[in-house]
Amino acid sequence: MSDTIVAISTPRGFGGIGVVRLSGDKALELTQKIFNKKIELPRYAYYGAISIEGTPIDTGIVIYYRKPHSYTGEDVVEISMHGGIKNLEMVLNHLISLGARLAEKGEFTRRAVENGKMDIFEANAVIELIEAKTEKGVLLASSRLFGKLSKVVESVRKKIHEVNLQIEATIDFPMDVEEIPHNVLKNSLNEIKNEIEKLLSTYRDSKVIIEGVRIAIVGKPNVGKSTLLNALLRFERAIVSEIPGTTRDTIEETIDFYGFPVKIIDTAGIRESEDIIEKMGVERSKRAIETSDLILFVFDASAPLTEDDLELAKFTEGKMRIIVLNKSDLPKALTKEELLKLFPNEPVIEISALLKEGIDAVESEIKKKLLNIDIDSILVSNKIEYDLLSNALTHIENAIEILDTGTLDLVSEELREAIEILSGVSGENIGETVLRAIFERFCIGK
Repeated sequence: MSDTIVAISTPRGFGGIGVVRLSGDKALELTQKIFNKKIELPRYAYYGAISIEGTPIDTGIVIYYRKPHSYTGEDVVEISMHGGIKNLEMVLNHLISLGARLAEKGEFTRRAVENGKMDIFEANAVIELIEAKTEKGVLLASSRLFGKLSKVVESVRKKIHEVNLQIEATIDFPMDVEEIPHNVLKNSLNEIKNEIEKLLSTYRDSKVIIEGVRIAIVGKPNVGKSTLLNALLRFERAIVSEIPGTTRDTIEETIDFYGFPVKIIDTAGIRESEDIIEKMGVERSKRAIETSDLILFVFDASAPLTEDDLELAKFTEGKMRIIVLNKSDLPKALTKEELLKLFPNEPVIEISALLKEGIDAVESEIKKKLLNIDIDSILVSNKIEYDLLSNALTHIENAIEILDTGTLDLVSEELREAIEILSGVSGENIGETVLRAIFERFCIGK
């Protein structure tokens, strides 16, 4: 008999509905002690009074899910009440006094994994769906929630298993089973290796969708960096002034950009200064440049190139850059052609951030450079999955290497290790440390 866990499954605060959830063998029995209606049918909504020691404190709807047809695979009851704070806490504490235990973080979903209702990939997808910041994040998580990665990994596992069965048959029955040609065996293992590598290669793109990218707006003082930031954000975030050095620190904002989370950083103008505060801002700007995925390098079309421009060009060398020639609405002292000579292999875009002209072209180039991602091709989206598949790949690579020595029993041993790792997707062979790492991210009640 499993112990019965209980938690408030809705966020703390005031709202239309608050939900208390129970899971375990006594879920229905404990609920019946606080609810005035007899619950007889599963998946049926019962409306009634919720009481503590005979005193009604709220009304609500109770739904009972009989095992194994529930989220956790156990008996589950969900009590939907008015979305207050104290009324939910009172019911929670009373259920604990009756014998339930407060659930740990992610324990409902962990029990779902342990009872075969979902695997660890799908469990990861649950928290990714909850944490998704953009529409593309939701779509990525939902594709995995419905078993997209699980199906591919199971297919790979079966292929390894089939190859290993052939090897074991050759070892166990050498007189009856024809030996597999070396090149056929090696080709099969290389195909499996390539398939796992392809899965792993999608991890980088998934990080862009989930974690986003960092873009630093860089340039000497008074080239219009803050105006460009405001134009990209579509609201006045930074103070704009004609006085050079107005931005003394980095300013950061995260936006939903074509469905991707993008952090845009307005940096202080990089120049030599005796002002202590400005010097600190310049150091932070340099760090922002180093940690950014893309640089929007801004020049002033109304002023000629200076030594500061050239030094900054050298400092940002090696970074992905888009060259932005701002203030195109003013008389020209610097042309696009001059910048193309200075940056022959990088896009140069003329804009007027003040008049919002050319901003679409900048956004289009950002999307082209950073966000040209096919979401349907992404399968691996977190480090736990990446490490699991990497470990399996190591054993496949070992098997290929050992195969050239002709020692089939050692090849089989490596393949069995890979099979066991991939079988761990169900959660059965995954260590406690890994399971805790997965469910630590969850809130209590999920």
